[in-house]
Amino acid sequence: MNSSISFLSGIDRLFRGASRRPLHLFLIFLSFPLFAEPLSENQARFGVITGDVGLLAQGASEWIDPHEGLPIEPGDHIRTGVDGKVEIVSSDHALWILQPETEAVVEHTETNAGRVDLSSGSLVGKVDSERAAGTAQLWEFNTPAAVLAVRGTEFAIDVSRREGTRLGVFEGSVDMEPAETAEGLQPPQKIPSGREATARRGQPIQLLTRFSSRTTVLSALCPALRRRQKQIEDTWSPFTPTVRAELRRRYVTPPSKHSMIRRSHPRTRRSPPPTE
Repeated sequence: MNSSISFLSGIDRLFRGASRRPLHLFLIFLSFPLFAEPLSENQARFGVITGDVGLLAQGASEWIDPHEGLPIEPGDHIRTGVDGKVEIVSSDHALWILQPETEAVVEHTETNAGRVDLSSGSLVGKVDSERAAGTAQLWEFNTPAAVLAVRGTEFAIDVSRREGTRLGVFEGSVDMEPAETAEGLQPPQKIPSGREATARRGQPIQLLTRFSSRTTVLSALCPALRRRQKQIEDTWSPFTPTVRAELRRRYVTPPSKHSMIRRSHPRTRRSPPPTE
């Protein structure tokens, strides 16, 4: 461990004074093996970033501009502007791309599981079931109207106050569970490939026979999504805890001890019914 820290300290001296240098250049120097240190269970990081994208770390008071390759930690609040898009690379086989005007909070993330609160906006995602074959996957997306469970598929989610939660499944299947109502929890419904489902608070899930215009627009992003996922798999380099901590220290101001409070949204299925 001491050798790893010394190595990173040397890199820090090399890059001192160039804090705004693109992070992917810095990552080149972190690709060397850090001796026998085990890999981090959380491998989530920012991928390609375009346009207006902001990061508010848990406990922080100011938004910052994230960098490609920056590790993502639980409680990170991510939002995109009208021209913003950002990749959340949860692992070498799980990729989510947030579209413009989207807000999300990363609840937790591991190598094969995680949960993201999507309060508004849209994303397209892919879990490469072939690469993850033999390993159970459980990725959850918490929205105001439903909880979505993904285990190996291509999909799109769109969340708005007027339309509720809209789910399009392009490959595989996704379990959709409505938010808790005054009548209690409702059983999840499996949405198969080629179908779309919508959920609104206090209403049953509606399964559509064809994609809406919004889901059709999002489905057109799938070819680029697949290509990008393949690029990530071919160039993947896992982080150790030391590397993750050093990257966060360099680019994200650590919160004060008094501000370390949980800001992420409560789990949708336990939320109270809406008031009139």
